[in-house]
Amino acid sequence: MSTERSSRAGFLTPVADEAPTPEGIGATISARLAACVSRLEDPALPGGRVVHEVRKELKRVRALLRLSSDALPTRHLEKRCAEAARRLAHLRDADAMAETLLRLRSRADARHLEALDALSEALAEDRRANAAAGLPRPLAEGVVDTLRVIRADVDGLDFALMDEGTIGAGLADAWAKTARAFRRVLEHPVLPRFHDFRKVVKRELYQRELCGMPLDKQERAMLKKLADVLGELQDLDVLRAKLRAIDAWQGPVRQLVKQTIRELKARALRLGLARYPEGLS
Repeated sequence: MSTERSSRAGFLTPVADEAPTPEGIGATISARLAACVSRLEDPALPGGRVVHEVRKELKRVRALLRLSSDALPTRHLEKRCAEAARRLAHLRDADAMAETLLRLRSRADARHLEALDALSEALAEDRRANAAAGLPRPLAEGVVDTLRVIRADVDGLDFALMDEGTIGAGLADAWAKTARAFRRVLEHPVLPRFHDFRKVVKRELYQRELCGMPLDKQERAMLKKLADVLGELQDLDVLRAKLRAIDAWQGPVRQLVKQTIRELKARALRLGLARYPEGLS
């Protein structure tokens, strides 16, 4: 969780992942974009960590831009944020796969552990290469330029239009879209539909965290757990694709990944039914 605070009058950086700035949605978006720029501009920060934090911030920014899109012309800004995040994504792949392998160890027996150790070593070269290269400055500077333009456009919008009624209507629409995505999962529980469901769950979670109308503690915990489980499913799918690409989709690791995917799917369905019971109708 971030511990950054205000550095000068009128400029607020995020104090916590779920904390909106007091001035409202527009100021929250602007502050988080500024935090992204600040991180990307600092060559002393670890590149992998910067990419991870910036991509997280941009997901929250995009969620708020989507929430505002019925009242303000923000969809093109949301798309530009997504494009900026994609330009950084490949720098995070090796670390993300290493974290996925680490989570798999908690489910593994001795036979699986031996295979996971061998696979971790095989993938370690990618991590070492990424760490040595760091965050390429031309790439960082290009993303910074994009985010500055987006921030200027955000600062030019009248977010006073995002009153309580407009925000409430946007949140209701987000819930309905998430429920529809869950119904699609129930109809055909394949990984691509789980991934679509993950995107709208995360968006709903971020909107609730940042718009000033938070969920109660129990409901937020349920939504957060659902997002985490769906995120693990996404990570396993990425790992599976990597293993296929290097002809390593076989043996104990293949068995463990497939078993874990089945278990996570079942868990996601249980959590989804608890939050979106209308999915059965």
